Amino acid sequence: MFYSVNNFALEDVPQITQRIFDTGSVLEPFIVKCLQNDGWNVEYNQGSQSAPIEININIGGGFIKGHHDCIISRDNQQNILVDIKTMNDRSFRSWKKNGSISDKPQYVDQIHCYAFGLLKNNVKIDRLGIVGFNKNNSDIHIDYFDFDPQRMAEILDRATNIFSLNEPPEQGERFTAWSCKYCGYKNICELAGKKKDTKVENNALFTDDDDIIYALNQLYDSRELNKSAKELEDEAKEILDEKVREQGFKTVQGGNFILTLSESVSNRIDSKALKKEFPEIAQKFTKESRTVRYDLKEAF
Repeated sequence: MFYSVNNFALEDVPQITQRIFDTGSVLEPFIVKCLQNDGWNVEYNQGSQSAPIEININIGGGFIKGHHDCIISRDNQQNILVDIKTMNDRSFRSWKKNGSISDKPQYVDQIHCYAFGLLKNNVKIDRLGIVGFNKNNSDIHIDYFDFDPQRMAEILDRATNIFSLNEPPEQGERFTAWSCKYCGYKNICELAGKKKDTKVENNALFTDDDDIIYALNQLYDSRELNKSAKELEDEAKEILDEKVREQGFKTVQGGNFILTLSESVSNRIDSKALKKEFPEIAQKFTKESRTVRYDLKEAF
């Protein structure tokens, strides 16, 4: 915000980042249609940054502006102002479990600004919500919460303070390296290289290092893909066992594929029995080997 209000030039957005933004924009009308199919009445402010309804909050020294996504309702009851967010599976499950206020506070701040601007213009808003869309499996979840006047007052105070500064502000309580990832000022910002949450404790590293987080994400995604592939293969083999192998066929051709079934027999040493009956021989021919196990679990 400081760099924007002081007219610093935005940096070029990397293509991979732009594609992430564009994916959300492309999916948004589809998600709106899904909400309608689920029985919601949707007032859709379509157009992203060029949407017809713009929120503009004037603050001494600057302003906050943006475009809300939708106001949804059922049976003309509560009007719920929602923002649509697309997420990968890992992020979606963390958010769904922990809630927006805990897991995605930046989303909560954003929609509070939209609500504040609409309420000032006498638009009926009863509650707020984040509509999350899982890009991996198309699951949709809505997290509801109330408009918090105290939270909004703090947002306005922070903005007013930033607008009054002559130098970039100190990092905030929620600052992490992730905050810089999609920022258009990250290469000139003095905070970009600071990693508030990097620390060592009991030989364990707690970090926001982008390279490490990228590697952890890649490892997680590869294992999820392997798990999905195993499930698909098991399902396919169950069908082929019933309709091909158990019928006595060794080869089958269908569609674009030819499948040949072959059975192999292998003999292995029963190391447990060997150690029990001939422990000295087992010990003599046992070689030490070292491997590294990568035991990965989610941190929420």
